[in-house]
Amino acid sequence: MASKTETRALVWEVVLPDKRTTSSFGPKPRAQVVIHSADGSNEQINVPVAVGRIIASKQKADEIHPGSRAELLYVIGETSVSCARARIERLIDRREYSSSEVRSKLRMDGYSNRVVDDCIARAFRVGLISDVRYADSFIRSKIYAGWGMQRIERELKARGIDIGEVPGWPYEYLDPEDELRRAMELASTRCVSGPRAYVKLVRYLCTRGFSTSVASRAAGQVLASRDDQVLVDF
Repeated sequence: MASKTETRALVWEVVLPDKRTTSSFGPKPRAQVVIHSADGSNEQINVPVAVGRIIASKQKADEIHPGSRAELLYVIGETSVSCARARIERLIDRREYSSSEVRSKLRMDGYSNRVVDDCIARAFRVGLISDVRYADSFIRSKIYAGWGMQRIERELKARGIDIGEVPGWPYEYLDPEDELRRAMELASTRCVSGPRAYVKLVRYLCTRGFSTSVASRAAGQVLASRDDQVLVDF
């Protein structure tokens, strides 16, 4: 879809991607702002689809009249900033996001590094984004879900959070010496049997983020207690 506007010496149009050809996989499509020169050459400026739609809407409503390339670039820049800010607000309305996650989503949308950096910095200043708040929420939810320390630390790192910068970790959240008890509680909920029961249980606990040593001890003790129970029953 495209519409063309000519203002003084500037001829330009917004080209939006066809929704029918948009794929759910791979990079997100981009809109294009195309500037037509008198010599027949074109300059194509890729912008996020949300930005293209707003500019196209204002263009259709005759609300913007850039008289030069510089003025049009200014419109694109200002619209990009407002759209990126709105995108961040929609994300945070649903749940907490780390700054790294927000940055990744904005870059996937097609926002420039400058716009992304400026908007994330502002989101930090006004309190929309807080990596400490995100980490606190993430840690508490994963402890409740039965995750071990190693997995929590690994997953936070993947989200751009340095666990060393999380206030109070780990002692304000859990007792590292209590890892064995937590692992045993989790292991006791698994129904495993047969000659490979121990291996299966250790592997399961490791996937939940417990160290190999803790997983081995927990699996051994849980299986031993089950064997004792069988002997008592007999």
